[in-house]
Amino acid sequence: MTFTVEKIPLPALWVVAGRIKALNLEAEKFLGRDLLGRGFETVCEVTLGDLGREPYLKTIGNRIFSLVTVPSSGNEHLVLLVDFTELEKLRDKVFCLSEVLSKVESGIIMSDSIGRVVLYNPAQEHLEGLKSENVIGRYLWEVYNYYSEELSEHREVFRSQKPILNHYRSHIQGGRSQKYLSYSTYPIIRDGKTLSVFSVSKNESNLLEMLSETIELKRRLKDLPQISKKTNGTQYEFKDIKGTSEKLKAVIKDAQKHAMIDGTLLIVGETGVGKEMFAQAVHNISQNNQEKFYAINCAAVPENLLESTLFGTAKGSFTGSIDQRGVLEEVAGGTLFLDELNSMPAAMQTKLLRMLQEKKFQRVGSLESKTVHCRIICAVNENPEKLIKQKKLREDLYYRISRHCLFLPTLRERHEDIIHLANYFIEGYNRDFEKHITELSGELRLLLLDYYWPGNVRELDNVIENMVLQAEPEEKVLNMGHMPHYLKERLLRNPQRPSRPAEYLPDQLRTLETELIVNGLNRHGWNISKTARHLGIIRQSLLYRMNKLSITRETHEWK
Repeated sequence: MTFTVEKIPLPALWVVAGRIKALNLEAEKFLGRDLLGRGFETVCEVTLGDLGREPYLKTIGNRIFSLVTVPSSGNEHLVLLVDFTELEKLRDKVFCLSEVLSKVESGIIMSDSIGRVVLYNPAQEHLEGLKSENVIGRYLWEVYNYYSEELSEHREVFRSQKPILNHYRSHIQGGRSQKYLSYSTYPIIRDGKTLSVFSVSKNESNLLEMLSETIELKRRLKDLPQISKKTNGTQYEFKDIKGTSEKLKAVIKDAQKHAMIDGTLLIVGETGVGKEMFAQAVHNISQNNQEKFYAINCAAVPENLLESTLFGTAKGSFTGSIDQRGVLEEVAGGTLFLDELNSMPAAMQTKLLRMLQEKKFQRVGSLESKTVHCRIICAVNENPEKLIKQKKLREDLYYRISRHCLFLPTLRERHEDIIHLANYFIEGYNRDFEKHITELSGELRLLLLDYYWPGNVRELDNVIENMVLQAEPEEKVLNMGHMPHYLKERLLRNPQRPSRPAEYLPDQLRTLETELIVNGLNRHGWNISKTARHLGIIRQSLLYRMNKLSITRETHEWK
């Protein structure tokens, strides 16, 4: 048996009746010599019986060994000393890293090779309002309620092995106010193979809050530089957006935050709410405000010209074609505003999606790729979920452009602004038409307040312009007599409140929708993803509806 012990590559002892009968050179190196005949328990400070019940670690010098017994026959035992030093160091390192990750202020999430979350630190819990026990071990698309694995940025980085750096996203945490996160996503690669992907996120809301407050103060003090339409193609700033309602103030504040973020922005709002005004205002306080602003109404450009308008053309691509720069090149590092995106043909939406993903495009008829340097702001005039169902908006394009969203309220949702805006328009048209209107009659004021305003601010502007034009130069009060017959018929036929029955369907649907969403949120602890799954809609749709219905945790949480 001595011969056998000598051949074992690990430190080994042969113990008979509790005494050491043989040991190899590896064992002598750590335990010392002159051990033959000595009691095993005396030398190793553990009984053979204890070794059989549970692992035993013994520190010898600067090494850590696990003592393992291999029973032979009767009272004979082979005891092996397995060096656990490196394993213990690794365990210590893992523990220390875990402690570091639990203390850092940046949120960290890691997914493995098949897209399951394997790490989700406390800072990430705080940022997203989720619990690690509900996240770790689940697939990313289950946690974040994606329709498809392909929509996960982690999976995109896993496949491409290219990091996504310094991106921003906004989201609502637990139904509370909107948060803005900056994040970068990195692949972990060894020997050319992607092992996992992780993201590091920071909450930028406080910084953006301070920046927007600074901008607002500058605006009030008129310290912001006046930007000429001739130099950058705009004519509106935030000071040109009129109204005193809390909803308007909130959306202006939100838009100012979005201006600080260099990323694609989606503006959602009905016709006439001022989507392009907001787009220009966002551009004019952004870092690239000295660059060009260019707007394209996708509904106004013929389908066969839209691609060449955006991307340009190469000489010879079709009969009579020349080398022509498209809008994406002309706007350079400025802002391109694509209004009524839902009017863009589906094939063109596919090309736009590819351009947004790759940040590159090609002129029509050219193989040369050019890099996109501008910021793109898109606008739709209907509920995105409805547009997707009607096949007017590609779902994958919506996910790409909706990371940052701005929801503009209708004029009927900011009721207190109607008279304020009417007086503002009267002031302007008094100057244009040399009139002297100073007030609205009581009857006209009630009618303006009671009308539904499907055309929103633009419609109100047109109504006031027509009425001021009808007034005589010496008249001071604008009244129903100044209203053209066709306008009077329209306004009287579609009042907002007097003829509305108690069972008015839009009100009933709005009330029911609010009740269903609030009940779902409260039952699921204001967890957005769980509530969306419960309601059978996607997460983005739930956030859209919460914004539209003004549902927040502060006002709707059950106490």
